[in-house]
Amino acid sequence: MKFTWKGRWRGGEITIESESLEELENLLDKLFSSSEDKTTSQTNSEDFPALPPGLGCADAIRALLQTRWGKLPRSMVEIKEVLEANASYFTKGTLSGTLTLITKGGDLRRFRKDGKWVYVLK
Repeated sequence: MKFTWKGRWRGGEITIESESLEELENLLDKLFSSSEDKTTSQTNSEDFPALPPGLGCADAIRALLQTRWGKLPRSMVEIKEVLEANASYFTKGTLSGTLTLITKGGDLRRFRKDGKWVYVLK
């Protein structure tokens, strides 16, 4: 008899099959313990700054890049991750457009680093 488990994992869907229930449980334990270790290490490896609640996208970006964390050049993905950690959810398009407008306005500097666009305050 085959045992099957289907579920969501890393933004996709995964199917695991095994010959015994014990083997399936062991595989699931390994799968979820390895993914928890990675997410915990990523979250703990960097101290995200706290932002005041209720800021708009442009103000949140400016406040974020004024912190010690923002002194280093940061990509849009990194900025989005920190904003979401502060419960400020903006779509990719909103964030991209706002970064472009702030850069054109002269408050930010944008340049390529390791093949990605990164942003710093001027």
